[in-house]
Amino acid sequence: MTRLINAGKYNKKIEIISIEQVVDSAGFKEVKETVFYTTYAEVKTTRGYTLIQNDSDFEKAYTNFTIRYPNVTITRDMHIRFNSKDYTIEYLNNVDEANVELEIQAKEITK
Repeated sequence: MTRLINAGKYNKKIEIISIEQVVDSAGFKEVKETVFYTTYAEVKTTRGYTLIQNDSDFEKAYTNFTIRYPNVTITRDMHIRFNSKDYTIEYLNNVDEANVELEIQAKEITK
């Protein structure tokens, strides 16, 4: 059975950022960020009420990004950039093991 997906729900542009350690010309290590994959996603944030109801800490607030299943491999050591904010990837879920949608649970990086 084929699952129908409303393509209009993927309405937020996100970038998957690959991060690697490189050595510069002076021999110092530095972090190099590269845009690995750009796509559109459905974005859902954990609301404050849900956090209070579940007696959770606001530090554990996650944002869920759901994208069409990519033809590249996304890993947990990559970051997501959305609305000028960066997020660490905490969890990847192939929805229903159908290779149709990938749900990415992420946490905002606060500096």
